Amino acid sequence: MHNASDQQLLSLMHAGDRRAFAELYKRYRRALYAFCVRLLADTQAAEDAVHETFMKLSTGSEAISEPSALKSWLYTVARNEALMTLRRHRDGGNSDAGSVWDDETPLSLAEKADVRNLVQSALAHLKLEYREVILLREFEGLSYGQIAAVTGDSASSVKSRLFKARRALAEKLAGVWNEERENR
Repeated sequence: MHNASDQQLLSLMHAGDRRAFAELYKRYRRALYAFCVRLLADTQAAEDAVHETFMKLSTGSEAISEPSALKSWLYTVARNEALMTLRRHRDGGNSDAGSVWDDETPLSLAEKADVRNLVQSALAHLKLEYREVILLREFEGLSYGQIAAVTGDSASSVKSRLFKARRALAEKLAGVWNEERENR
């Protein structure tokens, strides 16, 4: 069953084959969990979002209009679950709509951290709409069209947010990269 395509597994699942659901779970669970952990910065909330995603797959997979879009559908549901978690736990929005950063910068939070931790911190402090497109593109390998389908935005909006997020990360991490090069 592990050689079957997503479309074949989805069809088998609709026919009542539980092994097909188990294969889809095995195929996507880790990637969805990694995406949700990076998006939420909370392992338990990420587990909950992934669990809810697969619950929705098991009970509502008929809603998937095009079987070839299963991956986008799963990321969309996981994203929506994560957003609902964030909404429940946020005590208010950020009023500075022009900035791509939340409260503190990664450099001020992790001045002496190693480069990997600093990059993770930088990602964690990007505003959600910028962080999610970076994660979906760079970590999950989704195309612009798939990201647009997941976020409900246009491909041009996705490209614009990716550009802004990459530029903001490069600016914040420029000092670290320069210092790293000097120490070699």
